[in-house]
Amino acid sequence: MTVIEPHEVVSCLDQDKAAADGQAIVQLMFIDADLMPVGTGRPRFHEVTYPDRSLFNGITALHRGLAHGEDELDLESSLTHLLTVLLARHADAPGAVSPTLRPRALRQVREMLHSQLSSNIKLDDLAAVAGCSKRHLIRSFRQAYGVPPHHYRTLLRLARAKSLLAAGRSVAETAAELGYCDQSQLNRHFRREFGMSAGGYARTVR
Repeated sequence: MTVIEPHEVVSCLDQDKAAADGQAIVQLMFIDADLMPVGTGRPRFHEVTYPDRSLFNGITALHRGLAHGEDELDLESSLTHLLTVLLARHADAPGAVSPTLRPRALRQVREMLHSQLSSNIKLDDLAAVAGCSKRHLIRSFRQAYGVPPHHYRTLLRLARAKSLLAAGRSVAETAAELGYCDQSQLNRHFRREFGMSAGGYARTVR
């Protein structure tokens, strides 16, 4: 995993030529400045390459999610988490840690997640409601409710999905009603949380 500072020049390989020559394919990810910590300056990285397997796996999974059109809130939250881990492990991050959000701001975010369960909510939308940065929101929400916003919404969706499936709705209908792009995405979330597919759960309760 290579970290490139904003002022550094990047030389990108022609990927088609690289593949033909048997060379590595480079995947670049440019980080939004809003995700960086607020302080007296930007964080500094003392190395270029970091042999951090867990971060590498997380970034690879994020690229895969982008390619497969995964939910935007999930992807943004994963990126923010990975960046937080990167900074904590490998950078000198400036500035003091911000205090957690006021309970009222957190309640407003939670209410938005409940009221727009099937909507394509973005992390930017939630941060705007809370009046803070995306990183600050994720940290404060996790401290208050035990999970970050995207996971909280996933749990809400799955609880509703259980009710719909038990009432006789099909997996495809349930996925569409809850805002999933397709039933395979619902099944992935179901397996991750419950160890079985949505269809498998439906068969156990009917």
